[in-house]
Amino acid sequence: MIIDSHAHIFPPMSGASGHSSDAEHMKYIQHMLMFNGQPVRDTESGEILNEQSLVTPGGFSFDYLSDVNIYASDHGKFNWFYNSKNYYRQYLPPTLANLEATPELMIAQMDYVGIDKAVLQTGHSYGKLNKYIKKAIDKFPDRFWGLAMIDEWKSDQYSEIENLEIAIKEDGLNGLWYQSGTLRMHGRDELVDDEIFFKFWDRVRKLNIPVFWMLTSVNPNKEVYLNELNAFTNWLKKYDDIQVVFTHGLSLSTFSNGDKFEIPDEAWKALDSQNLISEILFPIAFGQSWDYPFKESYSVIKEYYQRLGSDRLAWGSDMPNVERYCTYKQSIDYIRKYCNFLSVQDKNKIFGDNIYKLFQK
Repeated sequence: MIIDSHAHIFPPMSGASGHSSDAEHMKYIQHMLMFNGQPVRDTESGEILNEQSLVTPGGFSFDYLSDVNIYASDHGKFNWFYNSKNYYRQYLPPTLANLEATPELMIAQMDYVGIDKAVLQTGHSYGKLNKYIKKAIDKFPDRFWGLAMIDEWKSDQYSEIENLEIAIKEDGLNGLWYQSGTLRMHGRDELVDDEIFFKFWDRVRKLNIPVFWMLTSVNPNKEVYLNELNAFTNWLKKYDDIQVVFTHGLSLSTFSNGDKFEIPDEAWKALDSQNLISEILFPIAFGQSWDYPFKESYSVIKEYYQRLGSDRLAWGSDMPNVERYCTYKQSIDYIRKYCNFLSVQDKNKIFGDNIYKLFQK
């Protein structure tokens, strides 16, 4: 069985998509666009621009977002106005004409490539999609597992425990998607290992569900990232009975030095937890700079394998976003065909077995 640990479905991104308003949704999209690998272009000329117009200098939280009147365009683009100039960035593949990725489209893609099942991840920039994902897994129960999303910066409040229980017990979702970077995004000073959040995590433990954890610092500074990674390590020790998938793996761009990655031991230490599986999905992270078959990734994948073993690795695509850089088939073939240091047994674990076990209660 081949399982994609990282796929997305979503309604048209031009609306509120479950948020309280269109404007609230656009805030998350604007924040996400700051870290998108695609260039910013002048809408009229198509010229690539180096101007940073999405955020004002001094910070990366919502308080620093520029007033740029961002809006959804077409064919995967978002546009905005700044200093009388119209900008755009290609956020999604141009094939998504109305910025929508339906469950039916994902199933068709999976059938074409030969993927048996996928984990439907989520994210605030796509919308508050618990109910949307519920409908998808109700319609395709043999093809999808779905993850619930909560407001992480409110997880010290009972309301978020309640929202999670509704998503798991009533809606039938299978796990939690958690983005720790939203704490800083919303002005919280606490890190994830703060005891103020323990009641929430105690309930997650009781629900016996896996957590797909996206650790993205809203500040790209290396020291800040390592500090947040250290807090994550502390959390993994305290909750060593909660199974975690580290979505996207380490933020390798934080440790890049030219064409090499210098990953410190303290970063690897965070991954050296028996309850943690690290995702491997390099095309979405480096497709702007690397071409298929992404040979630059092989040394890092090999180091992941040597340090963690195939029992703690999982392949993911980040469909449909990855089609900005390669086909769905290529997003798995760069490992399946070219990472010859992996045995057939290793690949079976990475391409499905490890994720399958997470959802067998």
